[in-house]
Amino acid sequence: MKKIKIIAVAVLGLILASCGVNPSKASRALEAQGMTDVKIEGYAWFGGCGRDDSFASYFSATGANGAEVTGTVCQGFWKGTTVRFD
Repeated sequence: MKKIKIIAVAVLGLILASCGVNPSKASRALEAQGMTDVKIEGYAWFGGCGRDDSFASYFSATGANGAEVTGTVCQGFWKGTTVRFD
């Protein structure tokens, strides 16, 4: 019984970890705003995305002015990509 619980928790963790955004779409959205050195990070558990967003990932990048920028990239099944800055 203990092994089943461990396997169930591991599978659930893998499923939740795969709920991040499509990295290529997220990078394109950020680069379209003039950002460089884009790094898409893990799933954003508390990213602050809207209710129509199905996927969320944290990101870090260099902004158009050369400053470090962080935030969340949100995507939905029926909508485009939204960038939310910290």
